[in-house]
Amino acid sequence: MTSAPHLYALPEHRRLDLKARFPRLTEEQISDRLSRTLERRGAACQRLDKRRGHLPAVAILGSDGRWHLRLGTAMICSSAARILVDLDVPAPTPGTVIPHSFRARFRTDDHADHVVEEERPGARPDWDVALTGEERQPDLVPRGDRCPINLDQGDWSPCSLVSRSDWKGRKRNLYIAAAGPMCHACGDSLGQDLHYDRYTHFITGLLCNECSSHINECPHPSGCYQADYLNDPPAAHLKEQYYVGGNRDDRKRAGRTVAA
Repeated sequence: MTSAPHLYALPEHRRLDLKARFPRLTEEQISDRLSRTLERRGAACQRLDKRRGHLPAVAILGSDGRWHLRLGTAMICSSAARILVDLDVPAPTPGTVIPHSFRARFRTDDHADHVVEEERPGARPDWDVALTGEERQPDLVPRGDRCPINLDQGDWSPCSLVSRSDWKGRKRNLYIAAAGPMCHACGDSLGQDLHYDRYTHFITGLLCNECSSHINECPHPSGCYQADYLNDPPAAHLKEQYYVGGNRDDRKRAGRTVAA
C-alpha cells in the first residue's frame, strides 16, 4: 500500500506533472495537499456560474481613440469593478457617454446612499468617453488599443492578430483553432491562458482566468469537469511545447548550428 494514496489515485501523467510543480515536496506531502483539497471540494469541483463568455461581444470605438467592449448590451468599462457591471441594461447608441474611473464603488451597508470609493495608487483621473458608431470584432483589436478598464478580467477575446515573434499568441491561435475560443475545461468563459504540463512542457489547452488559477489543485481522479480536462485535454494532441527558457523567438533559424 502506498503512503501517498491520493497522489497515486491520479493518472500517471498528472502525478508526474504535480511532482514537477512541487519539486521540494515529497510524494506524501503532495498527497496530503490533495487530501485537504478533497475535503474542501467534495466529490467534484464546483462549477461556477460564469457564462459571460457566451454573450455576444463587439468592440466600439470611443472618442478617446480606444476601443470599448460591449458584452451583450452592457459596456464592461461602465464600472471599475467587473462584478458590478450591470449586464441587464439597454444597449448604448452612438453618442452615449460612458463615465470612466479606476475607482471601484461599492456599498458597505444596507443604505443605498452609503458608497465607498477605492482608488488604485497612481491611477489616472476620471474621464468621459462618447461612443461612436464604428464597430469591430474584439479579437481584431490589439491590446494597446483597448480600454484599460477591466482589460484583464476575462471578457476581452485574446487578440488574434499576432506577429511572428509572438510565440504565445501564435500557439494560442493554434489551440483556439483546434478546440475553440471558450475555456477548454469549463466551456463557460473565454480562454485566456495557455496551460501546460510541467513534466513534459507540452501545452494542454487554453483556460479562462478562473480555471487557470485553480485547476492544478483538482484532487479528483475523475468525475468532475476539471479532472476530465486534466485527464484528456481536447487539444493536447497538438503537442506544442510551452516556452520554458532560451531564446524567446522560437522560430527555426536556417543555417544556425550548435557548437559541439
